Amino acid sequence: MHPAARHALGYPYFPYYPVVLEILRSRLADNVLDAPCGPGWLGDMARRAIGREVQVDGIGPAALMAPASGYRRLTAHDLEAPLPVAAPYDAVVCSEALHRAPSPGSLVRGLHDALRPGGTLVLTAPNAGHVRTRLRTLARGVHADPWSGAAHAEGALFPLGFAQVHQLLAHHGLRDITLHAVAEPGRPGALDRLLAWPARRYCQARLAQAQDEDRRHFWRQAGSDAAVFGRWLVVSARRPPRCANGATVP
Repeated sequence: MHPAARHALGYPYFPYYPVVLEILRSRLADNVLDAPCGPGWLGDMARRAIGREVQVDGIGPAALMAPASGYRRLTAHDLEAPLPVAAPYDAVVCSEALHRAPSPGSLVRGLHDALRPGGTLVLTAPNAGHVRTRLRTLARGVHADPWSGAAHAEGALFPLGFAQVHQLLAHHGLRDITLHAVAEPGRPGALDRLLAWPARRYCQARLAQAQDEDRRHFWRQAGSDAAVFGRWLVVSARRPPRCANGATVP
């Protein structure tokens, strides 16, 4: 998007926005929770991008909430506490929050519980598995200096790559965990591809050894361009639907 267009929006624009909106459109999500709603981009864009009368509610800490159009209602609430959800949602979007949460597991459990059976969770986060990020971590011995200005500005408590996000979602009962590619500016250079070769080779070897489709799906994604070269992760997952007898589908 052109810088002037970004300025006109009134909030930062990130390349993963269209990916999140396409997931919501393809899953026919009519009732969406934006948690945390942050600058309000989802409420502003959802109806125009999805092409249906989507109802979007926003929730999050009062300090993060900005006045924005497009929301049915906005609720100030600490995401570490159980979410005050009156009725379950078709989809929940959690942008740029999981890596900042003091307890990522508690946050994921709350987001899971806000979904109807069969509903979709969409998470976005900076990708700690990006090949250059991993190289810097190897050189420093730590992901980030906790006393640096950048670390305080970013607020990342738990740097997450795709494997960590997958494990966290699976642990809390979510299924159909899928990493989505983001159309980012630029292309990986020769050095990036060289640095990524050992990790991709390992993922290919594990893929060849995988005994079932779930494992194959994971290793295929773990070695993908999105996992290795992407600067943002966009991951979707589903809350399992219920059987006719009320039991959860395994």
